[in-house]
Amino acid sequence: MVRALGKTASVRGGRALCYLPGIMSRLDQTTHPRAARDGEHALRTVRAIREALANVPFYSKQALSAPTEAAPLDGALAALPLLTAAKIRPTLPKAWLPEGRDAKAELASGKLAVVETGLAEARVRLLWDGAWWRSQEARALGVNTRAAAALAGELGAYRDAVLWVPERGTGSCGSGDPEYEDRLEGNRLHLNSRQDPTFWSESVMTRMLDELARHETIGLLADPFYLDVLARHAAVLGRRLDVRGFVGLTRGLTTTAHREALARVTNPANVVQIYGAREAGILFVQDDDGLLHHAPFTTHVELLRAKVPTPGAKDVALVVVTTLDREVQPLVRYVLGDLVQVADAPSRFTTVSPLVSVEGKLDDAILRPDGAIVTPGAIDRAIAVASPRAYQVVQRDATNVDVEVVGGSADAARAALAPLLEGMTISARAATAIAVEPNGKYRISRRVAPNATYDLFEGVER
Repeated sequence: MVRALGKTASVRGGRALCYLPGIMSRLDQTTHPRAARDGEHALRTVRAIREALANVPFYSKQALSAPTEAAPLDGALAALPLLTAAKIRPTLPKAWLPEGRDAKAELASGKLAVVETGLAEARVRLLWDGAWWRSQEARALGVNTRAAAALAGELGAYRDAVLWVPERGTGSCGSGDPEYEDRLEGNRLHLNSRQDPTFWSESVMTRMLDELARHETIGLLADPFYLDVLARHAAVLGRRLDVRGFVGLTRGLTTTAHREALARVTNPANVVQIYGAREAGILFVQDDDGLLHHAPFTTHVELLRAKVPTPGAKDVALVVVTTLDREVQPLVRYVLGDLVQVADAPSRFTTVSPLVSVEGKLDDAILRPDGAIVTPGAIDRAIAVASPRAYQVVQRDATNVDVEVVGGSADAARAALAPLLEGMTISARAATAIAVEPNGKYRISRRVAPNATYDLFEGVER
C-alpha cells in the first residue's frame, strides 16, 4: 500500500507501460557540446516557415502566403494565423508529412507513432518521431552548464532515467510491471510503468530508488508530481536519490511543496527546470543564473504579453511556438496555451527572451471578475505560506472558487489566497486526496467557467 497525495491505494488499479514498438532500438542518446548562440535564428525560422507552407499538405491546402526569405521575422509571423489544437484535432496523419512521404507506411514500420497530449477540450493527436525528440532533447540540455557536462561524459558514461506518465501509443496496454531489462531504451531507463502514482506500492517505489543506483544514473528527467511522490518515500526511508549529475523537472508545474520534498533527498543546486512540449520539443532550460533560456535550433517562440492585469506575476505572456527542425508535423505559430513570466535580461542563444518562470496553463488560470488573470504559478506562491502538501483551486463560475488542501491549514490557505483573488468568494476545506486527471497529470488549479480567449494577449486579433 502507498499513501500519495493523501490517498491510499493498491497497485491493482494501475495501468502498465506500453512501449512504442520499432522506435526503442533507434533511440541511442546523441550528445552535444555546450549550447552556442544561433546567429542565424531569424533566417532559420523564416526558412522553416516557407518550407512548411510549401511542402506540408495541411498548410499548402490553405493557400497561405509564404514570406520571402529576406522577410523580417516579426512581420512574417504576424502575417500568418495562429494554429490551435482545435484546428489540428480533425486532421489525418497524412496531412502532416511532407509531400513524397507515406504516413501509413511509416506508421506501420514503427518509424512514426501517434500519441495524444493535452487535457479535455485541448487534447490532440500528434505524429511522434522518437528519434527527433531524443536528438533535440540532448541538444537543448546543453543550455544548462551541469547538464552539458553530464552529457559530455565528464561525470561518467552518460545514462539517464525518466519518471513520468508512461509513454504509450493510442492502443490499449496490458497489466503487470515489466522487468528492468524490458524498461531499458538504449541508455535510458523508464522507471515507471503505472499511469497514476497513487497506485505505486512501497515495494515499487523502493525498486525505483534501487534502480537509480543499479543504472548508474547521471541524469534524471521527471514530472515534478511523480518525483514528489518518490522523494517523500525516499525521505521516509532515510535515502537520497542516487543521481550523479542533474535532476531535470519537466512535463508539469513544479510547486513549492515539490521543491521542498526534493530538497530533502537531493542537492537543490543540481535541480534544473525544463520547459518543453511534446508537440514542439524542449523550449527553455534553466541555467546557473536561475533563468530559463531559449534552446537554439529547435523552435522559435513568440511571447505575447497579457493585455490585462496579472496579480502575483509580472510580465506574463502566452507562448506561441514555430518548430524549425521537426520534419514530421511542423508547427507554425502554434498556441501551446502556456503562460510564462518573461525576464528583463538579454537572450543568450537566440533572439527569444529568457523566462523567470513557467506559470502554468491559461486553461488552469483563474479569471477574476475585474478581468485579471491569476496564473497557477501566482496561486502556488501565495498558498505556500499555508504549507500544504497538495491542493487544488477550482473556479466554478465568475465569482466563486473552491480550494481543497491536503496537509497544512485550509483557513490559512483561504487567507493567503484572498488578496490574490480579490472580488471572489473562496471556500476552503481540508481534503485527504487530490484526484489526478485521467492522463495522470496533477493540476494545482483548474477553471470550469468562465471561458478565456487568446485575445487577452497582444498580437491576437478578436
